[in-house]
Amino acid sequence: MARLPDRAAAAARGRRSGGSHVKMTLMLLVVLAGVASIVNLAPSALHAELHARTAGAELRQLTEGQRPRTSAEKRLQEELDLEAADGLTVGSLLGGREGAGGGAVAQGTRTFEHTFETIDGTGADTSADAAEVEKRREQEVAAKKQDTAQANEVNTTPGEKYHVICSLGSGAYTEWQSRVSYYWYKKTREKCITEQGDACPMGGYTRLLHSGKPDDWMDEIPTVVVDPLPPDLAAVAAGYVVLERPYAFKQWAEKYLDTIPENYIWMGEPDHVFLLAPPLWATPERPAAFPFFYIEPKRFKHIIDRFNPKGVAIDQFDAIGNSPVQIHKRQFAGIVDKWFNLSIAIKQDPEADKEFGWVQEMYAYSIAAATALDAPVRHKTILEIQLQPPWDASLKAQNGRDAFQIHFTYGNDFDPAGQFTPGKVGAWHWDKRDWTWKYPPRNFPMPPEGCTNEAVKTLISRINEAANVLPGWAEREGALPAPAAQTTRRLQAHARRGEQAGRSSSGSGSSGSGSEVGWRPGERPLPAAP
Repeated sequence: MARLPDRAAAAARGRRSGGSHVKMTLMLLVVLAGVASIVNLAPSALHAELHARTAGAELRQLTEGQRPRTSAEKRLQEELDLEAADGLTVGSLLGGREGAGGGAVAQGTRTFEHTFETIDGTGADTSADAAEVEKRREQEVAAKKQDTAQANEVNTTPGEKYHVICSLGSGAYTEWQSRVSYYWYKKTREKCITEQGDACPMGGYTRLLHSGKPDDWMDEIPTVVVDPLPPDLAAVAAGYVVLERPYAFKQWAEKYLDTIPENYIWMGEPDHVFLLAPPLWATPERPAAFPFFYIEPKRFKHIIDRFNPKGVAIDQFDAIGNSPVQIHKRQFAGIVDKWFNLSIAIKQDPEADKEFGWVQEMYAYSIAAATALDAPVRHKTILEIQLQPPWDASLKAQNGRDAFQIHFTYGNDFDPAGQFTPGKVGAWHWDKRDWTWKYPPRNFPMPPEGCTNEAVKTLISRINEAANVLPGWAEREGALPAPAAQTTRRLQAHARRGEQAGRSSSGSGSSGSGSEVGWRPGERPLPAAP
């Protein structure tokens, strides 16, 4: 009887041991089944099974913002390439060129080959993730093509026209620019009416003067006078004069919107010179605008989110400013208050003020368009709306179409042989900022004979024509100083504007025109302050 407990314990141990053996046997069977299934896979299928996740991860890194960010202009060119592309592969959709190898992915100036070699040496990638990425990218390209096709459409509704509104303050600087701009508006419209009759889409013109008092040019140019910023908001602006613009348009919309017969407006600026009569691209639902490479909503999403209480997706924010813009006046009326309020709020936000710099009011318009109404207002982006010499050298836009106006915001420098000298003051030099206190002289010298930049030559020719026709120019023109003297004054004036705006130019890509520092020769800079 004394040995009975030992037998019971042994029996219990045997039962436990038997249970463990059963578990181990079952686990072994599962492993063997798995091995058998893998052995039964074809080589290419086995490769796909082993590499699908790796391939998917690499492709996701390339498509979800983890690759090096190229310059905005290169991205714009990539979009143009996509518009004309057919039969795109994953490689070309991610930046490579068709025919350069199925897995070529362009990253900046480097090309990386993504080859997923199978164990049977076929080199085929049967990854389901890769196929899904390609399908998604093909859908995006198709959507881009559709968007481009819509952007190319013009509004030919009988009787519809746009009213040009050019906002500005007082003083010689904006005075001579606005007079030249209106001169070429009139000539362009007259030619348009001669050629198209009532189908010409160019309507009336308003100079929106936000000085609060009339000036000497009320009879020469149709003008509406509105108030400048009140003292408390002027203190917020702290010398950032561009805040006057949304406040001026807010007043115009409240008081004068119903006084014009046109249903659409064209928001312009004094430094715009028409070349051809632009068609009416805008519709009641969709405005049109010029895309600016230095407006980058995705880059500044963390800032924009602070002004986006609705949580609108960042890809719904257009890379545009408020000028040039064509928009239905009723749609504009729904945006303008938000545009003004955001301009003030951004100026009061230290990080936004610093990062957006002098283009912060352009960001304010883009944010307002995306957030003010029930749904984001998306703009057609039209490259041929304008040229920006000297970086545009012909009279055609980057898409090969004839351009409709010149925006002369940049400095222009050429050596005696007519070669462009970005980053260095040339023997021949033009910059509107040199003529802040005086009109530029009549018959301003044309670029050297070897200059092939038709946009620059056309700009100077058109300014000279207006200067020789408009009354009172001679009494207000300045002398033509040496380039060095011009440069000194421009740099000093630009420094003063920067101090007044309380803004550092870090992160903007440049500090101004071709004669200023902060950007590499040959790299298109951000223009200087207006």
